[in-house]
Amino acid sequence: MSNIVVLIPCFNEVEGIPQLCTRLSKVLPELGKDTEVVFVDDGSTDGTSDLIRREAASFRHRIIVHEHNKGIGAAFKTGFSAIDADIVVTMDSDCTYDPERISELLTLLRDGNDIVTGSPYHPEGEVVGVPGWRLMLSRSLSLMYWCILPQRLYTYTSCFRAYRGTVIPKLSAESDGFLGVAQLLVSGILNGAKVAELPAKLTRRQFGQSKIKIVRVILSHLGYIAHVVVQQVRRHILRSRPTFIPSKPMYRQ
Repeated sequence: MSNIVVLIPCFNEVEGIPQLCTRLSKVLPELGKDTEVVFVDDGSTDGTSDLIRREAASFRHRIIVHEHNKGIGAAFKTGFSAIDADIVVTMDSDCTYDPERISELLTLLRDGNDIVTGSPYHPEGEVVGVPGWRLMLSRSLSLMYWCILPQRLYTYTSCFRAYRGTVIPKLSAESDGFLGVAQLLVSGILNGAKVAELPAKLTRRQFGQSKIKIVRVILSHLGYIAHVVVQQVRRHILRSRPTFIPSKPMYRQ
């Protein structure tokens, strides 16, 4: 039986915590009695941690607290560093992805993949209630990643993922913000991880407000994409550079 941890970053999510914990309590028994939920409270000031303690009392959980807000990328990095598990599932705290589909992520992971990501931009995926302009920008970024990476996916920015524990040490993310979510996946791809997509439904959040600063996030993605392109070009040049083999000296007998 695999040891499973569900990792969830939270920042001022007091309005949505009851819904999140209710839905998790229905899903967790299917994952196994040893499944643990790790919440990373990323500097909340609205009592998020206190509410989690009350609402999550029915299942195994722990809370890691940042003294001040660092960003979702930092929250995931903190969580990964505190976890020792065979499988780690990550998801948003606002239930924009359905927790009931965690079991489907795990099925694909056990089929031999290292990472499985929810993919609303997959042809069989779905997006509901997200503004058209934001959807267009997200899909445009995904297309850019598609063009520069050796493994082509439809979605690179989804937080709804499952990771095999052995691949986590190979992941890296320099950004502490939303860009870090994509960097974790991209670093896995560049390190040879096998990634699969689960067509998923992305819905608009029902409680609280989104913390994303869309213009800042887009600019950070564009800068990172440029960085990846430069690194890929350098690797290609190094691989294609001929190796100098000194000629064998000739001696007179």
